[in-house]
Parts: sequence; C-alpha cells; structure tokens
Amino acid sequence: MNKPTFDELRNLAEHHPEGFEHLRAELIENCIRSSSKGSQNRLRGLQFVIDSRRQLASTPMKALFEIQGMMHESLQRLNRALHAQAETQPAQEARILGDPQRWPRQHDRAELH
Repeated sequence: MNKPTFDELRNLAEHHPEGFEHLRAELIENCIRSSSKGSQNRLRGLQFVIDSRRQLASTPMKALFEIQGMMHESLQRLNRALHAQAETQPAQEARILGDPQRWPRQHDRAELH
C-alpha cells in the first residue's frame, strides 16, 4: 500500500473522518505486522494505550498533548537509563581506521554544507 501524502490525509480527515480512521488503523496494523515478532505484542499494547488516551481526551488537541507527554516521559526514561549505563561502564578506547591524511579538513567540511 502506498502511503498517502499529508494533504491527502488532511483531506480525508476533513471530508471522510470514518475513512480516515479506517486508513489510520490499517496503516498502524501494517507497521506493527512489519516489525519483529518479539515487538508486535508490545507495539499493540502501546497502540491500545494511545487509542485509549485519544478516546478519553475531550478534544483532539488534548489527545495530542496526552500522547506528546507519553513520548516525552519515554524519552526521559531512556535518557536516564543511558546516563546510568554510561556511569557504570568504564570508558573504552577506540581505534581510528583509515588514513587520516585522506579525511576532509575542517574547511572542506564547511563547503559540504
């Protein structure tokens, strides 16, 4: 299935909300099915929580803020876990591969941007 453009989704949501919800559910399910078998149950659980928050919110904007808050909390937990892991593991040495003479110099990199 080809993914619709933003404008197509907006048009569908404005003029055919039921069709939009059907397509949304189908795209989400396709994404979950394309993930590893080990992740599918967790993703379905997460989607259940997202759908529940959307239904309980009194407006679409409140639903957006609820889901955004969930994502923010998840990122904070990941950040704390990464920092905790970095504090418990000793620093590792890294070997530089390749010929440093062939690397782009600082002013060369600026031209690439």
